[in-house]
Amino acid sequence: MKGRFASPGSSYFVLNTGAKIPAIGLGTWQTGGELCVEAVKTALSVGYRNIDCAHLYGNEIEVGEALDEAFKGSLKREDVFLTSTLYCSMNSINKIENYVTVSLKNLGVSYLDLYLMHWPECSASGFGDATDPPSKSGSERRQFLNRLKKAWKAMEGLVDSGLVRAIGVSNFGVSQIKELLKFAKIMPSVNQVELHPFWRQDELVKFCQSKGIHVSAHTPLGVPTSSPGTSDSGSGGEDETGTPRISFRRSRSVHGPMLKLSVVSEIADKHKKTPEQVILRWGLQRGTSVLPCSLKPDRIRKNIDIFSWSLSDDEWNRLNQIEPQVCLFGNEPLNKLSASDSGFTFGSGPLQSVREMEDDVESNA
Repeated sequence: MKGRFASPGSSYFVLNTGAKIPAIGLGTWQTGGELCVEAVKTALSVGYRNIDCAHLYGNEIEVGEALDEAFKGSLKREDVFLTSTLYCSMNSINKIENYVTVSLKNLGVSYLDLYLMHWPECSASGFGDATDPPSKSGSERRQFLNRLKKAWKAMEGLVDSGLVRAIGVSNFGVSQIKELLKFAKIMPSVNQVELHPFWRQDELVKFCQSKGIHVSAHTPLGVPTSSPGTSDSGSGGEDETGTPRISFRRSRSVHGPMLKLSVVSEIADKHKKTPEQVILRWGLQRGTSVLPCSLKPDRIRKNIDIFSWSLSDDEWNRLNQIEPQVCLFGNEPLNKLSASDSGFTFGSGPLQSVREMEDDVESNA
C-alpha cells in the first residue's frame, strides 16, 4: 500500500457508484446543542462538504439546523455529502426505512448520499461493540448471517426507493465483508472504521480497496480523554456543555501520545503544520477519507488544510512503522483492555440512547 491514492490538491475520492466523496468530513460524534450547530456552520463556511451523522448521536436536528441556514445561502443540497448510520438492534431490522425517514426529517433533506450499517452485528440487547470478534458457534454464525442478510436487503431497498444514493458498512472486518459480498446485490460503497497511525488495519484497508470499497476513517486522530482540559488540541470532540444524550466514556486514549510522537513532531515542524494535519494527511495518502471531530472553530479550520502539500515517501513510511498497534474500541487481538475497560460503560449512556432512538422511530412512523 503506497501513498499514491491522493495527490496534492485532491479533494475527493470516487465511490464504486461513481459518486464523489469529499476526502475530509466533519464527524459529529460527541457533539450536541448549539455547539454542534456552530461546529457544522463553521465547517461548511471553511470548505467542508462532507458531514458524518448518526441518529444514535442524538444531534441530527442540530446538524439539520446548520444545514438549513447554509442552504439558504450559496450552498445547495447537492454540494454537501451527507452520511447517516443505522444502529442495528434486533428491533430495528424491520424498521430500517422508518429510521431513514426520521434522519431525513431531522436533517431537513430528501435523501442521504450514504447510509451505513453502524455495527457488524445486530444486537439483541440494543447494544453491541463495533469490534467484537466473530461469533464462535455454528448456530451463532448462522443467526448473524440471517440477520445480516435481512438488514442488507432492507438497505438495498433504500437505494431502490431513492431515499439514499449509496449504502455501506461501518466497523466491518475482512471476514464479515466477505460474508456480505456472497449475497449482496448492491456492493457496499464504504467501510467506515477506526484508523490512525496507532491502529492502521493495513490488511483491512488493502482488502477493501481491492474490492472497490472505499475506506473512511472515523476517530482518525485517536480519541481525546473524557475529562475536559486534558488535551488542548480540541480534535475529537471533548465532553463539553451541550453534548447530547449519548455519552461514551473513554477509559483511555492514544490522542495525546500520538500527537506527541517525535516522528510526528519532526514532520509537522518541517512542513510548518500541526501534528493533527500531519496525521490527517497520512490518512489521505493511504486513499482513505478522514472524519475528524472538533467543536473548536480554529481546529476545524486547520484540520482541512491538508490538500496543498504532501508527505514524502520517507515521511509516509515512517508513520507506517509506529508501534504498538492499539485498537480503541472492542476486543481486537492487540487491544489489552479488559471487557470492563473497552471504552464504554453500561448504564444511562448508549442503552438509553438506543431505546430513545426507537421511541423516535415509533412516534414518527
